[in-house]
Amino acid sequence: MKERVEILIRQDGVHISSSFKQEVEFIAQPVTELGSRLARYCQPKSQAGLDVLFYIAEDLLFFKKFTLPLKTADLKEAIGYQLDMFAPFDGKMLHSFTAIRDKQGYNICLYAASEETIVPLLEEVTAQGFQLAGLFPESQRYVTRLSKKMEWALLMPGRFPKLLLFSDKKIKDRLLCYNEPSMEELTDRKGIEVIYKPAAEEGSGFQDAGRLLAEKALHKELNLLPPSYRRPDYLRYALIGLCLLNVVALIAAGALKEYNVLTVLKKVDTEIATLRPNVKEVEKLRVEEKQLADTIGRVEAIGENFDIIRFLEKATKSLPENSYLDQIRMDDKTGDIQLQGYTEDIGALTAKLDALGNAKLKSTSRRKNQTYFHVEISGQ
Repeated sequence: MKERVEILIRQDGVHISSSFKQEVEFIAQPVTELGSRLARYCQPKSQAGLDVLFYIAEDLLFFKKFTLPLKTADLKEAIGYQLDMFAPFDGKMLHSFTAIRDKQGYNICLYAASEETIVPLLEEVTAQGFQLAGLFPESQRYVTRLSKKMEWALLMPGRFPKLLLFSDKKIKDRLLCYNEPSMEELTDRKGIEVIYKPAAEEGSGFQDAGRLLAEKALHKELNLLPPSYRRPDYLRYALIGLCLLNVVALIAAGALKEYNVLTVLKKVDTEIATLRPNVKEVEKLRVEEKQLADTIGRVEAIGENFDIIRFLEKATKSLPENSYLDQIRMDDKTGDIQLQGYTEDIGALTAKLDALGNAKLKSTSRRKNQTYFHVEISGQ
């Protein structure tokens, strides 16, 4: 873990402290030669191995809490438009904010500071080869792992004490006090039981904020450092690169899978085109097979009935010339055969009925100059 140097900007001057030295160096206003003083303070440490963090005292910062509608498309852009109306500074400003969403809208906590008083100090430090890790409100020094997952407050002494309300790591509000309140007053009015205070006296009810400073601050929000001074977030870039690499890999895998599917489909289409003539031939053979099966079934259904082929041959020879059959019917139960047809010589027909077996002429009639006959042959 890299060692850190903290520079706290206050109204009376600049306080320099570090994780590797117990002593704190103070530079009174007006602050000059901050860069060279910092380099001497950090010796023999290398500038490249240090995290330089700037903090701004709450008295030098403008704070405002307000609400933006849920339909706000871009919070940063919306706040930038209203910044000049909110903050009391002339000229350019540094600002940052936090946003907590609820049912009514976005609860915004805005911090702002004048560039005129801050940027020259940043320039002096970077001119000495130091790289800046961030610029935060002083209260962010106390946002450490000990304050996670709880509702807590921080009382910052000063000409006008300020009570900062936190939920986990997020600031919810900052309240200005015209005199320093007691623990009982804050508990009764705000209902907060865990309240920290720097250098809290024993028996005051406040918890010593030095316990929070002993842990490394969780710097994730309210960074007022101008973009030109910020170090590249290599971890963030690496994560973005990994995400993009995963997306490309997924796209490539999907494209490869789709290519394989299309190749298989094309191969299947080729096989189908090759088999289609054979399939048609098989279908044609199946139709013919069904027709033959039906024919065989009809023949088999005749069973042991008389030989109709021979009977027709016999009837053809027995009937006189100029005679022909119109209908032949057979009774399934009695086996009788009904013959109907036309003849020009009914007498010759009657004479030859005996050749057909037990036959008799049931009726005759004249139709179109011909004799229509009906002959019945008893069971064969």
